[in-house]
Amino acid sequence: MTTELYHEKQRLQYCLIHTVNNILQKAEFDPPKMDEICYAFNESKWFNPHRSWIGTGNYDANILMAALQQHDLKVMWFDKRVSVDKIHVENVKAVVFNIPSRTLLTLYRGRHWFAVIQKNGVFYNLDSKISKPTIIDDVRKFLKTHVESKESEVMLVVENSVDEETVVEKN
Repeated sequence: MTTELYHEKQRLQYCLIHTVNNILQKAEFDPPKMDEICYAFNESKWFNPHRSWIGTGNYDANILMAALQQHDLKVMWFDKRVSVDKIHVENVKAVVFNIPSRTLLTLYRGRHWFAVIQKNGVFYNLDSKISKPTIIDDVRKFLKTHVESKESEVMLVVENSVDEETVVEKN
């Protein structure tokens, strides 16, 4: 039985928009809304450090955090020195990954955002570059692959009311 999931596909460098909307499971953000968040951090419309200067997206982690905060969600950077076995995945709403990505212009090595969400105890890969959501059978193994990569960043998304100590064990 397949769960109905909202899944946006990749367009330009809007992977952070797709990631946030996939976590929220609806089309909540678009480029103008994300740009407004950028301007709240820095008023510059042309050379804003939180997005691409040519207006094609490429938003940074500050924008991810601010957008999700508007929906009572917080983002926790995962310390890659900690074992993924210390994560209480049952308390995680989503995991956000930021990975290296090659573009059509091979001279430019960019970064790509994507989310894995938990719905009804099942984890789904909602990467905007894949054609449809896929079930992740072993989320710890999936996490470990990215945590072990020197070039990947991993962030945990939880409800604002969740105590961070209930998400990742300290010892």
